[in-house]
Amino acid sequence: MCETPRVPRPSSCRFVSGAPGAVLFKPAGVPTQLLAEVVMTLDEFEAIRLADLEGLYQEEAAGRMGISRTTFGRILDSAHRKVAEVLSGGRCLKLEGGHVHPAEAEEPRGITRRQKETIVKICVPVTADRGLESPVSGHFGSAPIYMLVDVETRQASALSNSRAVHEHGACRPLDALAGHDIDAIVVGGIGAGALMKLQGAGIRVYRATAPTVAGCLDAFARNEAEEIGPGGACGRHGHGHDEHDHGSHEHVPAAALPTRS
Repeated sequence: MCETPRVPRPSSCRFVSGAPGAVLFKPAGVPTQLLAEVVMTLDEFEAIRLADLEGLYQEEAAGRMGISRTTFGRILDSAHRKVAEVLSGGRCLKLEGGHVHPAEAEEPRGITRRQKETIVKICVPVTADRGLESPVSGHFGSAPIYMLVDVETRQASALSNSRAVHEHGACRPLDALAGHDIDAIVVGGIGAGALMKLQGAGIRVYRATAPTVAGCLDAFARNEAEEIGPGGACGRHGHGHDEHDHGSHEHVPAAALPTRS
């Protein structure tokens, strides 16, 4: 039986507000026709301009371009590699192309394109793999499974947490999720150390307001997701570790997580 060929997902249009001062850069005294050419797209130029010239964090820069943080990171990495290739190889750099659109002069306050598009892929630590009905774990670092969910399609896949058992202070959330594009984490409980590492990487962290993954998705759909600030970590996770204070306190079990009416 013939299989239907998979059609690549089209890239979204990126908004650019800056224009390059020139569109061709090359070593002095060498004719262009003798040089190997490296093409940088205008969205790659915009990513470098926002991150390296304006000094914006990736979260804010991605918002300017109307794309997710992970997409911005990939564009910026590609642009940096091309700059390094040009400088180290003495090549010609040409700026052109890219799926771009001129940005509006002023972004409206309140709900922006970035806020609408940021949360696409979320991770929910769970205690068992039951798809969207998986029970939310009361812990982040010690959850046996991470459920990776697309907010738009509600497709879910389970990722085993190989670091569910770790020593105090050894929670490495970025290692556990390495290789996966995650925009946000939805947790029943998280320590200050893990929270700082995730937020430092530009991954937003939200408090679970429902006992299941499906309930958490519904909260996002109703715009009721509660983002955790720097002071919102579990209060008694001392010394920077994420989980288990061995008897000094208890997390709220998954079944007791609050639900919004």
